Amino acid sequence: MESGAGYFVWRVIWAAAFVVFGLVLLSVMPIFAREASENVENVGASFGLGVLVGFAVPIAAIIACFTVVGLFVGIASMMLWFASLYIAQIVVGTAIGQWIIGRSHETWGLIGRMAVGVIILRICTALPYIGGWVKLAVIVWGIGALSLAVYRRLQPVMAPNIPSAPLPPVSAPLPPNTTVGGI
Repeated sequence: MESGAGYFVWRVIWAAAFVVFGLVLLSVMPIFAREASENVENVGASFGLGVLVGFAVPIAAIIACFTVVGLFVGIASMMLWFASLYIAQIVVGTAIGQWIIGRSHETWGLIGRMAVGVIILRICTALPYIGGWVKLAVIVWGIGALSLAVYRRLQPVMAPNIPSAPLPPVSAPLPPNTTVGGI
């Protein structure tokens, strides 16, 4: 274990880098980041999906790289997976900051809460013996929250308050070429 002054200087530099990266993430994609940090509260779904996606994406990316056609997809997926390892920590840090300070619907308020949460996470990951386990849990949890946000954004939305098509009366004949009872 490191105990010199240089170790702590680099810990502070990395914490500042995470805060700056979170500032960019929340400034460029504020709605997506807010949705992902709200998904952190679904602990079971986030952890379960995080385990699935966290381990399946790199395996699928490596398998895709075996073909010439899938080489670009595999490399791009692996790069996106590496980025999600860092984004996951920012998303969980944002949720922790909101739990401590309270919710905010403004972007700058969310950035302040993200900074507090990320600093707390960086302190927790620096703890001896449990820091690595905390970091692994945070990454799995955050990847699951990110995956839920992406999944919910890609689902088609049903238009509300639109009546369904009228049904013909029961006595109306069936359209031609329609089978009844699977015959």
